[in-house]
Amino acid sequence: MKHIVDNVNKLELTFKTIDLEGRVPSTDSIEFLSVEEPYREGRRYSPFVRVRYALNGIKQDKAFPLDVDKGIFLSIDDDVLEEKLRPIAPKIVQILQEHVVQQNVERRDSIKMTLKEHIDDIRNQLKQDAFSNEAAVSFGIVQRLFEALGWPKFTPQIIIPEYAVGRQRVDFALCHPPGKPLVFIEVKQVGNLEGAEEQLFGYAFGEGVPIAILTDGQIWRFFHATGEGKYKERKVYELDMIETDSEKSAERLDRYLSYEAVQNGKAVTAIKNDYQKVSKQREIEARLPEFWNELLQDKNEYLLLAVIGKAKSKVGYEPTEEQVLTFLKSLGSETLSDGKVVIQPIKSKSSSSDSASKPSSVGLGSKPSLSRSKSKAQRLSVTMSNGTVINHFHTKDTFVETLEALGLEEVMRVNPRIVKTEPFGSQRKDYKLICIQRGKYFINNDNKGFQKKEILERLADKLGIHLKVELIGKY
Repeated sequence: MKHIVDNVNKLELTFKTIDLEGRVPSTDSIEFLSVEEPYREGRRYSPFVRVRYALNGIKQDKAFPLDVDKGIFLSIDDDVLEEKLRPIAPKIVQILQEHVVQQNVERRDSIKMTLKEHIDDIRNQLKQDAFSNEAAVSFGIVQRLFEALGWPKFTPQIIIPEYAVGRQRVDFALCHPPGKPLVFIEVKQVGNLEGAEEQLFGYAFGEGVPIAILTDGQIWRFFHATGEGKYKERKVYELDMIETDSEKSAERLDRYLSYEAVQNGKAVTAIKNDYQKVSKQREIEARLPEFWNELLQDKNEYLLLAVIGKAKSKVGYEPTEEQVLTFLKSLGSETLSDGKVVIQPIKSKSSSSDSASKPSSVGLGSKPSLSRSKSKAQRLSVTMSNGTVINHFHTKDTFVETLEALGLEEVMRVNPRIVKTEPFGSQRKDYKLICIQRGKYFINNDNKGFQKKEILERLADKLGIHLKVELIGKY
């Protein structure tokens, strides 16, 4: 790297050298050695570079000037030489472009590493209460991170402090291109964030700025300012410099706030995508009671079977479907102010001798209320609307034949939990016992006799077909 003073323009230039030896084919007696790029204050000064070469094996003091933007050599007076050099210029430009890409990768990795080191130091200072006021936070944390994130702090109209928005001012506007804000940052004293969102959003909404950040140095709140909803609903992430791992903090800051990410548009894309994810999760939380109620109204087979199976494993008897539904419907749901849903559990009844002596009509383990037991084996009998009777010794055979009579395609349409085109429970060792194949269709046989009866009755009702379904003694 050479340091040269341009006495004509009074500029101090630094020339970075990129090796070309062996990377560009020679032409006759000319061998291309290197490219020298002019830099000023860490940035390339112009599109013109110097290409060093050797003539007949002797390094020359002169260099060929090359316009990188146009991909041509300049000031070549010899027409024959110019013709020979013409195909060489694009190859040198390609090497320079590949070099820039590699530099960006190395710079990005370096920024992340440096950023983590900054965050570690900031965390330690925060723990020691080193930042006593807003100015200390602004200078010692925010502006420090700007530099670590690659922002050119001495370039006018890129980082604009006290950016005017009407009669108000936002602490920092980060711009790309120069003068066009894409990020607003409002800085507060440590521990003094609450209530500042309205002020920040007033700034961002008026200017159409997509990314708004509110920070007291320790807590960083990232908002998609042009999204929908109230202030809190537009928050996509909250970072705590003390509680969050330094590496994760660096990744999040780099995602939303690095100069490169803002320049190439990735920061805005990231904030929009994260906002969509947060919005969908918030909608899901708000609608959980609705989903729960729909499961209950549909008398979801898997939900009922899960509770019935658990009850049997605990007490040795099966509750009725109505018992289970009554219990599930009694599980009230309450939506809290922060959008979270809590299912209120029911306290189990006492297992004292008094309660044991008086079986409850709704208790899961109450024998008198059970309408089904193993004392009498039963089989399924189905009378179709045309008078045909399907009645096999094994309940599953009657169940499958009835489904086929109803039409497996139609059954799958109204209840894909009973018929579908892929196996049920294929992860289970006994899946062949619970899954019966008929052609391209698979039938869920993981139901007891009384459950099969109820399934067929509900299917017939949905399909508008009259069926008479009975459970009769096997013997």
